[in-house]
Amino acid sequence: MLAVPTRKTWRSYIYQSESRGGCEDVLGSREKMRSLGLTPLGEDTGTAEVLSRVIIEREDTNIPPLFFPCGSIKREVLPTALRGSGVPLETLTVYQTVEHPNLEENLRSYFTEQGTPASIAFFSPSGVKFCLETVRRLSGDQLPQIKFAAIGPTTEEAMAAEGLCVSCAAEKPTAGHLAAAIAKALHLEYTGATMLTLIQLILLLFWTSVGSAGAEKLYHRRDRSDVRTVHSNQARVITDKHAAEVFLSRYGFIKPVNWEEAQFEGSASAFTDDFLEDFGDAVLEGSSPAWDGKDPDGASQSFISALEEFQRVSGLPVTGVFDEATKEAMNKPRCGVPDKEVDRNAAGFDLKGHISNNTSVNGSHDGDMGNTSASTHQSQAGHRRKHHLAALISKNRQRRDVSERGYVAFSKRLLKWRLIGEGYSSQLTVEEQRYIFRLAFRMWSEVSPLEFVEDMRSPLEDVDIRLGFGTGRHLGCNQRFDGTGQEFAHAWFLGDIHFDDDEHFTAPNTGSGISLLKVAVHEIGHVLGLPHIYRSGSIMQPSYLPQESSFEMGWMDRKAIQHLYGGCNGRFSTVFDWIRKEKTPYGEVVVRFNTYFMRDGWYWLYENRNNRTRYGDPVALQIGWHGLPKDGVDAYVHVWSRKRDTVYFFKGTRFWRYDSENDRVFTLDPEGRRYPRPISEGFPGVIGPIDTAFYDRRDSHIYFFKNALVYAFNVGANALARGFPKSIREVFPAVRRGDHPDGNIDAAYFSYTHGAVFLLKGSRFWRVAGSRERRRRLPLPRNGLLPHEEVEGQWFDICNVHPTALKLKR
Repeated sequence: MLAVPTRKTWRSYIYQSESRGGCEDVLGSREKMRSLGLTPLGEDTGTAEVLSRVIIEREDTNIPPLFFPCGSIKREVLPTALRGSGVPLETLTVYQTVEHPNLEENLRSYFTEQGTPASIAFFSPSGVKFCLETVRRLSGDQLPQIKFAAIGPTTEEAMAAEGLCVSCAAEKPTAGHLAAAIAKALHLEYTGATMLTLIQLILLLFWTSVGSAGAEKLYHRRDRSDVRTVHSNQARVITDKHAAEVFLSRYGFIKPVNWEEAQFEGSASAFTDDFLEDFGDAVLEGSSPAWDGKDPDGASQSFISALEEFQRVSGLPVTGVFDEATKEAMNKPRCGVPDKEVDRNAAGFDLKGHISNNTSVNGSHDGDMGNTSASTHQSQAGHRRKHHLAALISKNRQRRDVSERGYVAFSKRLLKWRLIGEGYSSQLTVEEQRYIFRLAFRMWSEVSPLEFVEDMRSPLEDVDIRLGFGTGRHLGCNQRFDGTGQEFAHAWFLGDIHFDDDEHFTAPNTGSGISLLKVAVHEIGHVLGLPHIYRSGSIMQPSYLPQESSFEMGWMDRKAIQHLYGGCNGRFSTVFDWIRKEKTPYGEVVVRFNTYFMRDGWYWLYENRNNRTRYGDPVALQIGWHGLPKDGVDAYVHVWSRKRDTVYFFKGTRFWRYDSENDRVFTLDPEGRRYPRPISEGFPGVIGPIDTAFYDRRDSHIYFFKNALVYAFNVGANALARGFPKSIREVFPAVRRGDHPDGNIDAAYFSYTHGAVFLLKGSRFWRVAGSRERRRRLPLPRNGLLPHEEVEGQWFDICNVHPTALKLKR
């Protein structure tokens, strides 16, 4: 429902697509709106796509924002379409869709009294999410015999994603359209008289009742602090050796897990509680060899070795004893990706032995869980579900290859992601979820050459990374979530990320609960190719550690992702050290500086002590430097001597003087000069535009670079130095023959950290030999350029992020 906001027209008309709650709800809401004096428009559209076209054709872009009261798991089709066409829109989440508390009991009662239904119709993706698992369990082997009907295309997509064969789909959510779809599937001629007969004969309707008191939970407070989802699923606590052995097997400590195959086929990683429930007495003890490898307490040697390895990586005393500290560590919230996987990189993923968690099949952990064996019986529906998802994944992986660095990784640098419509969380609004995921992807962009963009329009199989929430059996995944308390998410290499919606995920800066941002950053790391990293401060540690909201990427995380994808390269508009004076608490004046790299309209602050950029950069230029051109500058010059302290920025043929005390450009300086001014007026003899410039305190000259020429400007005399301009090779000769930038310099930078001048061009830099180098290596020419080096080897993590993520704030 969309309401037109102006008071004058509020009571005139209201947009409404047909309800998802059945024909009674459609008629009821229609009459309620008319009783209020509102005229419903778009009643017959049926879908958000069609309704959006009606609104776009009717409204112009100058109206006040349309008001969109919605539920917590709405799809983004309508808001995306309207905003993309310039129609203003404001959304407000007013109700939460949750599972009916008596759903399983009611379904069980129906199956007991009526038997397995001949057909089932789902009204929404929520109905599929909440009901399908129970229907599968109650139907057993008879599930393939049930005919499934869908109400609307989004419900059909959700059912197909679960591997269901949809016999028919109604175009619109009304009983009439459903009956027509059924009649068409049965090759019957549909008439209104046949509608009730058809429905009564073959339909069992499942839907999530938004209108009932038990299902609707209003957000009484804006922060929803008074709304708490009751979690009925609780992970089983690991208390005995048998449960510990299942844990160690699942996460690869007993034998490496082929996690990629586990997405579609049963494996050791799928050996969870539901496995034991399904097979019961079918799990038999194997025959015993002459020596069973067990210690006097009954633990096998493979179990003890696996336990010792788990204790080692968890930072516990390595005893091989299943003690209380080990139990506590096993019961902590953690990622569902195995710690030990079959090696997927032929070249090995070792990072010099620091973080390798991929163990080959023939590795040191060759233990087994005895000779126990069991064969699983997969239903036809299960095979169809796996086949459907495998087809989606295989289409994606055609675009993924061995990276240029020799590892299996994404072979492209721009990756598309999407929070899938049937996988929204029931705890946070869709806007909050998407915003958190944008932040998570941006954090990886800040330390790697990868860029990420949210894609809401492409076919799902063309999206590189798909994210979704679910509980138990979820989103067509072969792995089952265990409920609140242990596994909170898992990810598939180069593929999907699933979050356990039974966990209490929270937004940043909310304190309690599990930070969705931190978990998302961790799981994205797995999708990109990283294993678990057992190092303090790493975001890739397997167990969740409560941390402040402003957590950062650890050094090992940054090096690990760059090991796969390389460092960040790119030209810079200018680079400089910003000098400022500060008073200490004792009244002393100290001089401090910060290093800035600028590219177009964005800048990075570089932390020289930590050899990295500030987390959260890049930032828009005008946020930190008020009044400068939005698209960036060409050069920065700080004339700093005993008599002068003046800062200039240059762009094109003009320059600005900067007021450091008030942190903005001068429009009128203390001497009465207005800015911006022509370069030729402020620096006679220098004609703009220039490439770059820097101030040399050794001789009080500004060196301007333009093409292959250098202009030395004497600040004291306010004129060009004698004999200039000169060739750049004459002023800055090459130390090694042929190793020279030959003009068109991107940035000339005097570094107070290194006490040297650098000339940057493209991805390379040349250091100007100073007096220290000249004393060590005679004879070096004055201002000689030492052999070039790569920028990424001197200054780290100066990385672009996608334009859509540039303005995000943590």
